[in-house]
Amino acid sequence: MSLVNSTLHLDTKAFLMVLKAVMTGDTLPNDIDLLNLVLVSPLPGYVIINGNRPRTPRPPPPTTTTTRRPPRPELASVTFTSGRSYLRLPQWSSGQRGLIEFNFRTIEPHGLMLVTSPRPGRSDFFALELDDGDLYALVNLGGQTRRFPVGTGVNDGRPHQVRIDRNGRTLWLTLDNERHQGRMPLGDDGSLDVGSTLFVGGTSNRHQLPWPLYSRLRDFYRGCIWDLRLDGGDIIELQQLWRDQGMPGITADCAAMPNECARRPCEHDGVCHEHFEGHLCDCAPTHYTDSRCERGQSALFYC
Repeated sequence: MSLVNSTLHLDTKAFLMVLKAVMTGDTLPNDIDLLNLVLVSPLPGYVIINGNRPRTPRPPPPTTTTTRRPPRPELASVTFTSGRSYLRLPQWSSGQRGLIEFNFRTIEPHGLMLVTSPRPGRSDFFALELDDGDLYALVNLGGQTRRFPVGTGVNDGRPHQVRIDRNGRTLWLTLDNERHQGRMPLGDDGSLDVGSTLFVGGTSNRHQLPWPLYSRLRDFYRGCIWDLRLDGGDIIELQQLWRDQGMPGITADCAAMPNECARRPCEHDGVCHEHFEGHLCDCAPTHYTDSRCERGQSALFYC
């Protein structure tokens, strides 16, 4: 048995026998088996000082550890359906560096996907928007606003993965593993100094949107977003945010994209365009018009 970090406590009989031998100078009897008379207990024990026995030290309080709940991937996806809905996220304090990554799927050619709230007295902002089916990142670090193309033809109803990585004035823009670099002009401090909220899918005040955003005059984003992460952190539970904030025009999970054009509703070779509110027949390439290009002159009609 190891006696390291332990204290030997003799029982009463053994203790008196040892004490008497020490005080009289006598030797202990050879037949005493001290090993069988001792009790081994873990330190700390106590030491008798000047005839006083100090109080036994209190054991330290149990260490309380906060167990971090892992993110729930099943709550990571929502679908914006109205073109007027949004979710609020805490401030994205990117400063000199920042990273945003997520997946999306849409059939809409236009819409505001992400935008920071403004900070009083500052022109800084970051935004992602769809325009004519192409995805753009807009950045202002306190000077000029730059528009960076991220990818083209992304409103095809297929899943796409986006990653925007900024280090000072340099950006790396990635869509589906195709990466290219962008550079902000000089004339600012290179830091993104924004307000207290990052909006997803739209914004609470359209009139506060920076004028370079084309989507400020159109509906907000309609489509699915999932696995949103900021600065390499945990996946954000967008469904939980939606339930907490009570925002209408949003559904859980990634809803199926409308597919009305599959039944070929446009006659005379009219071109069908999918939308959340219904398909659109483009009759311009034909000599027909009306909602299905079945008569009249060329025009555009929503169903």
